Amino acid sequence: MRVVYDKAVVHETCSFRSRALQRTLRIVFKPLLRLTPINERSFAVIQRIDALSGRRKRSPHIMFRSYELGGVRVEEMTHRHGPDSRMTLMYLHGGGFFSGSIVTHRRICERLARKTGAKVVSVDYVQLPAGSVAASVQDAITAYAALVEASEHPDRIVVAGDSAGGYLAMKVAELATRRRLPVPAAILGFSPLLSVDPDREDKGIERIVRARDAYLPVRRIATIRERWLPADGPAIEGYASPLHAAAYIRSPAFFVAVEDEMLRPEVEAMALLLSERGVEVEIHLWRKQVHAFPVLADVLPESEMALQLAADFARRAVGELDREQTVDPHAHEEPLVGEMVPDSAA
Repeated sequence: MRVVYDKAVVHETCSFRSRALQRTLRIVFKPLLRLTPINERSFAVIQRIDALSGRRKRSPHIMFRSYELGGVRVEEMTHRHGPDSRMTLMYLHGGGFFSGSIVTHRRICERLARKTGAKVVSVDYVQLPAGSVAASVQDAITAYAALVEASEHPDRIVVAGDSAGGYLAMKVAELATRRRLPVPAAILGFSPLLSVDPDREDKGIERIVRARDAYLPVRRIATIRERWLPADGPAIEGYASPLHAAAYIRSPAFFVAVEDEMLRPEVEAMALLLSERGVEVEIHLWRKQVHAFPVLADVLPESEMALQLAADFARRAVGELDREQTVDPHAHEEPLVGEMVPDSAA
């Protein structure tokens, strides 16, 4: 696999399940997304389907508690048998700001609680059509600020998210600096959305592989963006795109991306921008996976590996990794073959 960021860890092998899932999504789900109208009725249907996840039996090994942080509803999970930790991990679910929920993402939060030993706090931020991306950002930073205030160890708060939740995790890191709050001890991003225009190819970012995302239709982004950023809506605090906010991000960052997914070029670009400023970055690129595949830990063995690597990174960031870091025996580092033009992305 060719890479842009010279320290990227490349995971070449993939399971039969991964190949089958990618092919199924490409053949069935992607055409469906191309035809689905982007309107309130579609959002309502998707969110009702998401709510069905709540019928799934909860893990008997997890202690659950629901409450509010700064007026934002959260669900807290603590694993009864995880390693000892004083870490708190704040999780922001993905779903394009109109799907996904703390219910759909319980499994990944449960696994992160087990692997890290942390108290995992999943945030129920506002989504479309009830609020724009600006409102989602405000819920995320409000919950984080309240968590910092309530925590006995504010220096051990890790912020994580997938896709749109990865966008919010990076915004929390940026706004924590702007507001002079303690910054996250680490950021974990699983296929994070790092700009509001990932479909554009004129931002000076080196694209060394054609985007053939398994299920995200690139051509729908422009339409969805109109809902993310309505002309008469509130402005996003700070930069609209975290990719432009690298100068405000000081937290060690762990990224996962898929070889040919639409969001990969900006993940590598962010890795370059942060590492050039001396921020610790660990990035893992995977073959033949689907966007945000770590969420599918019940299905894919690669998801388990990605989450374990992320958990090790988080525990190391807070000084709690008490063993050798997990290594994927099928992974290797790739040499630098591309570059980004920073001035065009600033």
